[in-house]
Amino acid sequence: MFLPGTLYYSPLTYEWPGSRGSMTAPETQGLNTAPMDIETDIERIKSLAEAKEEENWHFRAYLKGLDLSEAALDRVVWRHLEDMTRRIDCCACANCCTVVSPLLSHKDVRRLAGHVGIGETQLIGEYFRLSKERDSYVFEHSPCRFLRDGRCSVYEARPDDCRWFPHLHKREFRSRLIGVVENCSICPIVYHVFEGLKMELWRGRRRGR
Repeated sequence: MFLPGTLYYSPLTYEWPGSRGSMTAPETQGLNTAPMDIETDIERIKSLAEAKEEENWHFRAYLKGLDLSEAALDRVVWRHLEDMTRRIDCCACANCCTVVSPLLSHKDVRRLAGHVGIGETQLIGEYFRLSKERDSYVFEHSPCRFLRDGRCSVYEARPDDCRWFPHLHKREFRSRLIGVVENCSICPIVYHVFEGLKMELWRGRRRGR
């Protein structure tokens, strides 16, 4: 989801967990990256995800009980993530900016205020409200008011929650599966990564029984 020069960060220069400096995701060598048709139309992605919702929850249960270490599963996810981020351009989507409500820390607010050139109190009053937990902020309006012409107008200072969406690069993928299933209808990258995991970890093994 993150190609150089697009709306989001690039995995090609992202410091993957356990790495030093810029590198591609672990265990991507040998991955078939030949061109193929990838569905990116967000309305079609929503329909596909809705049709597969029950299957996705079944696959979540399968992954929870899969005899594969956390580290090994994370490496499989990163491999599929690297493949999809090479094929899908976020600039053609930005759906997360219209439907996802990120949590902002005080650090995020301070960074945004400095970037926009107004005080933190004024920024909070115009754009944010306290979260239910009252320890962070959320945007007052949706879509994000910083989204202009399909692009983030505060990209360099964007909140960390936006910076790392859809969070597939993080460790312990298995602990976040509820969010992953929910994001299948929001993010084409998540949808295709989850489908790739099904093909590799689930359907092949089921056919082999």
